[in-house]
Amino acid sequence: MIKNPPLIKRVVEEMGGTIDKIVPERGCFLINLKGEKIFVSRKFQIASDFLSGKALTAYKDLTYVALKENNIPTPKTVCFYKKTLNTNDSAKKLASLTYPIVLKDANGSNSKGVFTNIETLSEAKKLLTQEIKNFPFLIAQEMVFGKEYRVLILAKEAIGVLEMIPPRIFGDGKSTVKKLIEKKQLNKKQKTIFNKYLKKILEEQNVKLNTILKKDQEIFIKKNSCLAEGGETKDVTDLINPTLKKVCERAAKATGKLLAGIDIICEDISKDPSKQKFNILEINGKPDLYIHYNPTHGKTRNVVKDILEFILKLNQEN
Repeated sequence: MIKNPPLIKRVVEEMGGTIDKIVPERGCFLINLKGEKIFVSRKFQIASDFLSGKALTAYKDLTYVALKENNIPTPKTVCFYKKTLNTNDSAKKLASLTYPIVLKDANGSNSKGVFTNIETLSEAKKLLTQEIKNFPFLIAQEMVFGKEYRVLILAKEAIGVLEMIPPRIFGDGKSTVKKLIEKKQLNKKQKTIFNKYLKKILEEQNVKLNTILKKDQEIFIKKNSCLAEGGETKDVTDLINPTLKKVCERAAKATGKLLAGIDIICEDISKDPSKQKFNILEINGKPDLYIHYNPTHGKTRNVVKDILEFILKLNQEN
């Protein structure tokens, strides 16, 4: 009996198309047919919006492939799979990256299985060998820096845009950095670990754990947004640049989503992406909606209402 993959390949070629790339560890194909790029697995999954299912946003390695294939800016990424891991090949992949890098569980969410600020090749090799046992699908990605934003795309609209501000403290003129961190996170279940990574972040800002900050002096205690450790949100929906918004729309479309939370790093959400450092980090197919309600700064965006009205409109049209 003929299996799905060779059958799909044969029919695609009969229709004048090609299969440009295969991700064997995921059982996924990239079909180029009549000017369109279509991601499919060994078995077709056709959602109501005529796309091939949830995998492109559920798995970070496939998200990266989709973004690159559509020429959408994203940090350089290499992928590792436990079943096909080769020590020499893995070393070459890691050596091709510019450090620092981040190692992520390709199947992960909610910041689980994420290892940031890996500064050396030897450190990356050691961590990969250690964590591939716990996370059989891993990606290593060059770290990019700037402001972090979450853009909630619904069809061709950005219905909510938040600046995601990393956890920070402000001096009171009498307390040490350590005391200020402990005070900030007094009622937080997740605490910032006082390790070498924190000390390095502080050193880059010319302070230490025992430094007494001047009144209102601002110090960041993480480089990435982390709401669980006291990160903040700021509504900037009205500021998003039209061209930047269109890039986010393209990213959502590339991964087959009418609704998507796009995580981006750039200098300024109001600037054209071609005139600044701009990268899309991740695309969330099941984005958190609560973060757009009662942000730390700015006004609430009633995104649930927008989504429900969109669904009702679709039903009426059909």
